[in-house]
Amino acid sequence: MYYSEITKIIEAGLDRDQNKVKNYALLLAKKLAQDGDIKSSKRIETVLLRKNNGSAITDALIAPPVDQESRLGIVDIDYKPTAPEIILSDSTKARLNDFESTIKIKDKLDELGMPFNMSLLLYGPPGCGKTSIANCLANRLELPLVTARLDTLISSLLGNTAKNLRRIFDFASRQPCVLFLDEFDAIAKARDDRHELGELKRVVNSLLQNMDAYCQTGILVAATNHQELLDDAIWRRFQTIIEVPKPHPDEIRLLFGCITKSLDLSHIMPKQYSIIIKQLDGLSYSDIQALAQNVVKQMIIKDKTIASALDFLCEIAIFKYHGNLDQQELIRFLLKCGLAQRAIAEYFHISQRQVRNCLVSSKGDV
Repeated sequence: MYYSEITKIIEAGLDRDQNKVKNYALLLAKKLAQDGDIKSSKRIETVLLRKNNGSAITDALIAPPVDQESRLGIVDIDYKPTAPEIILSDSTKARLNDFESTIKIKDKLDELGMPFNMSLLLYGPPGCGKTSIANCLANRLELPLVTARLDTLISSLLGNTAKNLRRIFDFASRQPCVLFLDEFDAIAKARDDRHELGELKRVVNSLLQNMDAYCQTGILVAATNHQELLDDAIWRRFQTIIEVPKPHPDEIRLLFGCITKSLDLSHIMPKQYSIIIKQLDGLSYSDIQALAQNVVKQMIIKDKTIASALDFLCEIAIFKYHGNLDQQELIRFLLKCGLAQRAIAEYFHISQRQVRNCLVSSKGDV
């Protein structure tokens, strides 16, 4: 029933690793309590308290690993990860829920001789929620999130990167946690890439070995924006692989509604709202959030209390063209969106004739 925790406790006892014994015993007590066996849970906690001379029990991760060259930490630890509000497609949510549910029944699968590799690979464009998914998963499993720091993990000294990888996996295996490897392609590139040095190929070999040892009992989440760079063998190591794409129009509408729920959008007509959603198509979740935050910032600067369609569409134009457009180009963008000349004129405090003149401007179209 609790095969994973009991196995970890036995391994830690044989290795004389007291911290690992305590951490997994606490997890076992927690699971027993959740399943209604309060008496057994309390007995475990009592033993731990007695052996700790009455000191408070904590599941804090102890002595995080450091790079031996720089002495800088190679992991970040969030003991209580939050679950940010994210909008995902129904299919993505279903697969994530299935992965989470399978982790929770891993003991039963082990009893049936159906071992489950607790590894998840997330891939897709940047800013689409991969890091948020890792946080949500750790939050829902009520586990710390251990995130590898690639800036210190990758060492300038030959052989140190592989050693750092080993330190991270060893550290994560000592206590219940979710290990998160972001920007995974930096350490998992294809070994047949002729542009890569032999040292990085050895890093991939080390990564594969560590994953094989860790993922039978530990939870691993990896994320990449460049899945095409990954070594073929890396793909085969993951039990679950999920694409996290840019949001579709229905998801954009939901996301936009969540982000702007604190704003007064009463002056935005349904047709204008649809235009905004259409112009947001192709942007990432983080792009859309940044746009909305910029609108709020501009409203505060201009001392406005009600947001208009033009507020959002102007920010969209500025974002799409990296701010590299003048007022005439901005007006042409708004006209292409179907905004009325009168509304544009009032927004920029100019005449409708000046707005019309933008249509025949000699400058290239936006």
